[in-house]
Amino acid sequence: MNTFKRAVLYMTRKRGKALIIFLILFVLSTFAITGTSILKATQETALSLRRSVGGSIKLELDESKSQNWAYQQGAGGTIVDYVGAPITDADVQKIMNIKGIKDYNAVGDGSVFAKDFSFIQGIRFGSGSDYSRLPSVTNSEYFNFFKRGAFRLVEGRHINADDDHTVLISTALAQKNGLKLGDKITVQCCYDEGSWPDVQLTIVGIYEFTQEVSPFFTTSTDKRNRLITDHGAMRDIMQTDTIEYKNGVDFYVDDPKDIEQIAKEIRNLDLNWDCFALSIDNTAYEAVAASLTAMQSIVTGLIVGIIIFSIIILTLILSMWIRQRTREAGILLSIGIRKSNIILQYVLEMLIVAMIAFGLSYFSGSAIAQETSDLIFDQVTDTPPVVEPQTPDDGREYLDITGQYISYDLSNMITADRVSVAVTPQILIFVYLIGTQIIVISVTGASIRIMRMKPRYILSQVS
Repeated sequence: MNTFKRAVLYMTRKRGKALIIFLILFVLSTFAITGTSILKATQETALSLRRSVGGSIKLELDESKSQNWAYQQGAGGTIVDYVGAPITDADVQKIMNIKGIKDYNAVGDGSVFAKDFSFIQGIRFGSGSDYSRLPSVTNSEYFNFFKRGAFRLVEGRHINADDDHTVLISTALAQKNGLKLGDKITVQCCYDEGSWPDVQLTIVGIYEFTQEVSPFFTTSTDKRNRLITDHGAMRDIMQTDTIEYKNGVDFYVDDPKDIEQIAKEIRNLDLNWDCFALSIDNTAYEAVAASLTAMQSIVTGLIVGIIIFSIIILTLILSMWIRQRTREAGILLSIGIRKSNIILQYVLEMLIVAMIAFGLSYFSGSAIAQETSDLIFDQVTDTPPVVEPQTPDDGREYLDITGQYISYDLSNMITADRVSVAVTPQILIFVYLIGTQIIVISVTGASIRIMRMKPRYILSQVS
């Protein structure tokens, strides 16, 4: 009689034991299918959320190293000049070759007087204080002021990498000066030293400043006076031979989950790390995905627990039952049946029942997966925390033109209000594979003691 036939006959004869094994495997596989389905759905939801919210890595000039900065007294106060290596397009292209980075936005820096229009005047500290800071950008849509909701484009378009001598202005500045899309404005660098030409810029977009206007703004710190231009215009305004990104470059990744690894690869590049520093901004995703992260941890723990519990409970039950079959094992061994075939028979007995139990658990798992997911999600969901950037205590946030000290506006960000779960055939196949491995491990573990005995000893000890 072959091994498979013996297994079928045994399970047919021992219907009570078969029923107990069936119920145990059915319950465990139902939990496994439910947990695996929820985990898969949570991972897919988290991936979609990560890609919609995004994350960034910033390459910037290292302010902590004093040897890269020179200080001199000018007519308007102390002038701070960077004398280290600049961030250039060559550095940017090295980083853009790393897999997982989808785009970037570099930010330049300048300060200008208005020549044929007027800024919104703030607190004055002298005749030369009516100037404004001027950031240049690769893509204004990625500029922090827009990404974090402080600026909202209301007319025209964003600046892109192909633009030359274009500018975005605020609605307040446009209204004050009667400006509209397509008009040209003229600016001039306001630095004390040097011969600075007039530079003409074409208005391609108008933005609205959405935050509160402080009565303590100076002309230069009033965000409504921000002129956002392209790098070509900045080069002419500041009279530089090359484009330099004095306010750093933000690199945007496909999946924030990989952001640490991508940052590690950037640090391994041949860049001037004596002058540069690298920082990671994953704050927005961590805020809106807090519930999903907690849910993934719970479900992962549940699945691991199910696997461990399954191995333990099956091993204990099978150890007891196999011990009761000691005489049977001795007889089979005495007539020449190999130990491996006896263990195979035990495995087949379990698998015969498991095939039915696992198959039926597909339907029971489908019936309870969504309700279980909703229950877990409701327990871990909290109101997303307000993401507050770390602001310096020396007032630099008022002078910053990159927008790094602006709080994230999470009101319009995509958040998960539910994890939609679907039990797929692939999950059932996964449970079959894992379940088969658990059965093999459990049967082998339960059979070790008896399989070590000699047939003569077994038969002499068991009447």
